[in-house]
Parts: sequence; structure tokens; C-alpha cells
Amino acid sequence: MRSVMILKRKVRPLYGQRLKNPYIVGPLFNDILHYKEPREVTDMIYDEVEDTDDQSLGKMKVILMDHIEELGVAGDVVEVDASYARFHLLSARKAVYYCDYNLNKYKDLIESGAEGRVGPSSAFVLTTVRQLAKECILVEMNDKHEWLIQKRHIRIAFRKTGYTVPEEAIQLPEIPITGPDIEGKEGKDFAVHIVINNQETVAVRCMVHHLGQELAINWMRAPRFVLLPEQQSQLLAQMPVLPMLEEDKQLEEEYIS
Repeated sequence: MRSVMILKRKVRPLYGQRLKNPYIVGPLFNDILHYKEPREVTDMIYDEVEDTDDQSLGKMKVILMDHIEELGVAGDVVEVDASYARFHLLSARKAVYYCDYNLNKYKDLIESGAEGRVGPSSAFVLTTVRQLAKECILVEMNDKHEWLIQKRHIRIAFRKTGYTVPEEAIQLPEIPITGPDIEGKEGKDFAVHIVINNQETVAVRCMVHHLGQELAINWMRAPRFVLLPEQQSQLLAQMPVLPMLEEDKQLEEEYIS
């Protein structure tokens, strides 16, 4: 039914049932009287009744055979646009049709669950890992009263940034971070680990900021200052960071000169 255009003649042709003569018998004479050459222009004018290319193909259910980012993992039954399924999933053997035969054939894969599958734990986990790896989370602490950074402080900092992270998914550095210490810890970075779906782990950059102290507008950009030397080579040096802006470079050069 794809790529079909249904047309209707604008003018009824001269040959047709109305030219048949019931008084003339015999197939030969009937055919001779019945047929007449079409007119070059008049009989070639059509009105468009329907064009299936303009119709939506609708949705199609498929069973994923591989992990498709932001769609599903192997064994998931998903519903996508029929054109996307045909040209990107089925043709690439990344999915099969949702039917009784395939449901029975891939029963073990469908029922295995996320724990028994090899690969990402969910459709969006890789996107989440990449996004968290680029973040710099501002951890705001008191500048007057003593404190020790705990999981609840990190959870609140993530929530202010727009992420909902349960405390059981947060892994703090082995070395405790205490304060207040404006001279030694203000504006310095440390890393925490976030465990997603009890499977994937991503290191996220955090920065200590004492309330009441001035926060630079471009605080999330380079240059960075390390709070825990133990994390310098293993984590923070390998994590991405936004480059310094041109106006910041000019200010730095003027300050040095």
C-alpha cells in the first residue's frame, strides 16, 4: 500500500458499457464496437483521489535485539513509527517484528530482565552518564559553623542542579571533607561517584562553596583547583571541563602583568 496514488478520470471516456449494442451478438463484433482510441488530452486528465505517501504509516511494535539509546535494551518490546522501524531497526537487524512466532522464539530474552542482560541497564543510562560526566555540581556549605560533607549535602546539591539522586546511589571520597575552611577549600573541586541502576558508575565533579562568599560568574569553567590531591591524577584530571572564556583570559593576563 506504500507509494500508491489513486486517480479518477476527470472526463468519462467514450468507450465503455454505454457503447455496447445488445442487438449485435458475437464477441468479435462486440469488441470492435466496444473499443475506441482514447483522446490525447481529454482522456488523460485525472483528479487525485488519494495519495498514500501523504498518509502516516502509524506505529509498529517490535522486539529489540540490541541496545538502542533512548529507546530500549535487548528484549524490550517498544512501539515506534513504522518508517523508523522498517528503515533503521528491522533492516539493520536491531529488532524483529512483534508477532507470536518471535514472542515464542525470543521468550528467554524478553523474560530475562535487566539483571540478566549484557549491556546498558536501561535505554537512557548512557545519555545520563555522559551528561553527569560533564557537570560541575556546586556544593554550598556554611561559612561559620563546622560541617562535614555527607551524602545528604550532595543529594541537595544535585537537586538544585536538576537531578534527583537518592543517597544510596552516592559514594563519597574516602577522605572526609570538613569545614569551614575558606582559604583552603573555597572554590576547589572534588569528585563523587554516582551508581545508576546498581550497575553503571560515573564520577561527577563537585565544587565547595561557602555561603556568604562571592561566587564567580564563570565558576564552572577552567581553571580548576583540586581539593583532594589523591583525586588529581585518577579522576579530576581525566574529567572534561568547560574551557576558559576569552574575557577571563584577558583579566588573568592583566592580573599577572
